[in-house]
Amino acid sequence: MKSLTLPGALGLVAAAAVAGCYTGGSVDLNATRAGSPKTSASSAVPVAGDLPCDLVQVLASCTTCHGSPLSGGAPNRLLAYEDLAAMSRSDPARTVAQVSTVRMKDATRPMPPSGIAAAADSEILETWVADGMPKGTCGGVATPDYDTPSVCTSGTTYRRGHDTRMRPGGACNGCHASEGDAPIYGIAGTVYPTAHEPDDCNGASDASLRVIITDANGLDLTLPVNGAGNFVYPRDVATPYTARVVSGTKTRAMAGAQTEGDCNTCHSEQGTRQAPGRIMAP
Repeated sequence: MKSLTLPGALGLVAAAAVAGCYTGGSVDLNATRAGSPKTSASSAVPVAGDLPCDLVQVLASCTTCHGSPLSGGAPNRLLAYEDLAAMSRSDPARTVAQVSTVRMKDATRPMPPSGIAAAADSEILETWVADGMPKGTCGGVATPDYDTPSVCTSGTTYRRGHDTRMRPGGACNGCHASEGDAPIYGIAGTVYPTAHEPDDCNGASDASLRVIITDANGLDLTLPVNGAGNFVYPRDVATPYTARVVSGTKTRAMAGAQTEGDCNTCHSEQGTRQAPGRIMAP
């Protein structure tokens, strides 16, 4: 796996939050994907509401072709449970999911076409099929973690003119666009201890926190989180990407792949566009 760790100094600038929904409890994820030079990708992403989160992460890289609309000659979508449970056009005796487990290891006709899928990804799909293809809950549905009151946990807030860590919780690029000379970031965000915290409230300050962005090419970008909970990546990111917040052995993973980097537009105090609230530390 290729990876890139952003220098800590970049954690001292602007705030917003990664788009998409961080739902469910803290889990350990050890995804492995081969990286490659950055290119553009389709914006189609899995509809994650009825699939397990680890499977959603695997499918995120498939939606470049198996999205909506279809592209690259792909015959079917891989966006939701019903897509995987449908009978395959190439083998009507088996489901799309069953055929996919074979194609992911087929050196002659691999899926994805760029080469055989990572072993960890194949294992996730195979295990899910072997378990009877159970439905999951990796969508924009709030879990008990998000059924909490609005509160500024840190008890401290950004003070204009006195704090170089910029405004936690706000939509960074939206604000910068109005200022003209301010930078526009590929990814910018704030990690909070709880789900519903107001703008300008300083976020999580755990020095072990990291936000890991996995871009459309499988490149991992590791972003430090500063004392205000802010993280940032200054360059463009190949989309769709996935993200997770890591603290030690604990991880809170984003429910699905995303294309938007100015992300507190979704992860606001109460959440919009199916986001249940703030990005939370695991």
